[in-house]
Amino acid sequence: MASASAIGKLSREEFRRQKDLEAARKAGTAPAALDEEGKPINPHIPQYISQAPWYLDTGAPSLSHQRRPAAAKPPSEIDSWYDRGARAGPAAKKYRKGACENCGAMTHKKQDCLERPRKKGAKFTNKDIQADEDL
Repeated sequence: MASASAIGKLSREEFRRQKDLEAARKAGTAPAALDEEGKPINPHIPQYISQAPWYLDTGAPSLSHQRRPAAAKPPSEIDSWYDRGARAGPAAKKYRKGACENCGAMTHKKQDCLERPRKKGAKFTNKDIQADEDL
């Protein structure tokens, strides 16, 4: 005959012992259960949270399925800094073909321009032409 824990069903005595142990842990008379890493598991956490789903179950009690996984990106990429809003050299004197019709920068088009839309764009006025952004 297979053991009761392998099948998933518990006998009345085993079920009663588990309930008594849970009550004792909640009351503080029994020590808390320890997870795989040796950290105590709070007995007041509901069973639906503390129990891992069947596809993640490792057999040992653990709350690792509730914790955030380790970051995929190394920290050096997260903290990397780039020069925001930097301009590549001085601005042009006249409008250049293929530049933004609104501000005159060569690095984007009119639909991607972040500057306020002008009544008459740099294409038509040749005034206040912005420098190209440093990419």
